[in-house]
Amino acid sequence: MKSQSVELTSTGIRRMLKKYTPERAIAEYIWNGFDAKSKVITLEFEFESQELDTMKSLTISDTGNGICYDDLQYKFRPILESQKRHATDEGDFVRGKNGYGRLTFFRFANYATWDTTYEKENKRYNYKITIDGSNLAKYTPTDKIEVTNNVGTRVKFVNLSEEISNAFIEHKLKPFLRAEFAWFLELNSEFKILINGEELICTSIIEDNISMQIDACGKTFNCKYLLWNVKPNDEFSRFYFLNSSLDVKGTKTTLLNKKGDNFWHSIVIIDDFFDQEMLECKADKTISPGLFEDKNARKTYKSLIENLNEFLKRKRRPFLKEQANVLINSYHRDKVFPYFGNSEWEEKRKEELEELVKNLYEVEPRVFLKLNTEQKSIFLQLLNLIIDSGERESLFKIIGEVVDLDSNDRKEFAKLLDTTRLKYVISTIKLIKDRILVLEDLKQLVFNHELKAGEVKHLQKFIEKHYWIFGEEYRFICAEEVKFEEALRKYLYVLRGVDEKTIIEHPDKYKEMDLFLSGTEYRNGGPHNLVVEIKNPTTIKVLTNKEYGQIESYIDVIMNSDCFNDNREQWAFYLIGQDYNDIIERKIINKDTGLTMNAPNCKLYVKKWSQIVNDVELRLQYLLEKLNIERTKLSKANVLDEVMDEVTNNSAIMKTNI
Repeated sequence: MKSQSVELTSTGIRRMLKKYTPERAIAEYIWNGFDAKSKVITLEFEFESQELDTMKSLTISDTGNGICYDDLQYKFRPILESQKRHATDEGDFVRGKNGYGRLTFFRFANYATWDTTYEKENKRYNYKITIDGSNLAKYTPTDKIEVTNNVGTRVKFVNLSEEISNAFIEHKLKPFLRAEFAWFLELNSEFKILINGEELICTSIIEDNISMQIDACGKTFNCKYLLWNVKPNDEFSRFYFLNSSLDVKGTKTTLLNKKGDNFWHSIVIIDDFFDQEMLECKADKTISPGLFEDKNARKTYKSLIENLNEFLKRKRRPFLKEQANVLINSYHRDKVFPYFGNSEWEEKRKEELEELVKNLYEVEPRVFLKLNTEQKSIFLQLLNLIIDSGERESLFKIIGEVVDLDSNDRKEFAKLLDTTRLKYVISTIKLIKDRILVLEDLKQLVFNHELKAGEVKHLQKFIEKHYWIFGEEYRFICAEEVKFEEALRKYLYVLRGVDEKTIIEHPDKYKEMDLFLSGTEYRNGGPHNLVVEIKNPTTIKVLTNKEYGQIESYIDVIMNSDCFNDNREQWAFYLIGQDYNDIIERKIINKDTGLTMNAPNCKLYVKKWSQIVNDVELRLQYLLEKLNIERTKLSKANVLDEVMDEVTNNSAIMKTNI
């Protein structure tokens, strides 16, 4: 036997193929079998020790055409110059075209032996080829002999590395092969990969599988859409075109590649349309309209591609919506969103930013690729600032620095920005309008004495539902008919998540506060709380020492109970009525606020209902004016009534719970 050399040294070959993993190397041999027209590839692992989980050998067999002895110098010619690169058969769809598949075995074995049988001029011949992993630059063939057995090739690998084990097969090899071959095995049910007699099943990585018909220029094409839940290995999302004999005549990448959205997909098109002769195809079998000689065929093919891409866009939309929600959840989990308070206004700002992130993701997911935690936080802060400033063009410019937005994407994104901003501006204006209506109702209760509103039945219930009039930062703890011990239990639960019975030693512990609120933001290192005592102006025209003494008793209970003050709490107490007598007036330190007591962690205010109403009205009017300025950028309406008319006739109307 005469040894023959390839054109690279063994060291050079190893260096070139060092990035190959054992599973990827094995996949190369499977591709070689499919390229040789085999429909079934068999992998047989032989155990050396079941107990130690070690393998003695691996044999990969196919029933393909074999390797013709006369073509051996071309089949085993220098790497990157494989004969399969020059395949011209229209039915050929080759993957192992780089010429190095035969040498990758050194990643998992020391020796490889090919036992191949081929047919030529109605005769069959067999011979063997051996390569030593320590010297990849040489291969040694035996002489060919005439035989009667079936054509095909068996490659046996011995002296396997310790990595090759049952665990390797189950946890590395099979998942890799599924991601590598699933699209190919779906082309034809006759294609199979058998591992130790068990067929490799790829349904676990198929997220969606739809058979459908696509029309193009009056012709109907049978198609199969496949959505993968893992990325196919080294495989773009493609269209695969098969003729009536199920030969792959060519492929074309879809428009939705490299979008950064994990929308991994394939579409297989099977039709006699691809039986026709085409002009010379590219080496990778990529089809373009120009490959069709007939003008009508080019037109039909172009229409087919357009309709297929439109189908994919429709399938991608709900996918992106779902992925956008996943992104938002992950950002909350990573705590990269800007801080927002718990008030309804802050909630709306948070919702607006979330909606913008979702919309941006749905238009261009690549914007969110490869961001570390710090970059995510900075990017979201930037988006939030742009929302507040209304500088949309700045956002387009920034996004353009990251990815290319084509004209269609830019128009869609601009539309989404305007729609999103308008939706939340309108929603907030609706909330303010509803609150103004609530304020008008409050005026009726406290100023229209002819209504004869009751303190507990009407005014108390009103305040419980609309305690936002005292500030956006408060959370509800409890209201009238709750004793101090129960109020403390509820307070500790809201503050610390602790739910346990508490004991208060104070003679006034059975009194009941009208309203007890706790602030969501800390002040001076501790929570700030508010206790409100209201008096119905219909029955109590003037506040006296009697009412003042009532709220002082609340202060005494709280200030003398350590459990109410062990977190450096700040306390404010409101006594609210229609008016107060001269004795109360002399207690007031600050006429504007009604402050009567200013201790280090405790303040007491006496307020008139007119003060409460005016303070709320001013706050709402300020917000309304601020939003109205921004609204003019998005709407033709100039006054509130016109805005609300737009809201009434807008499909984006949002329900607001007050």
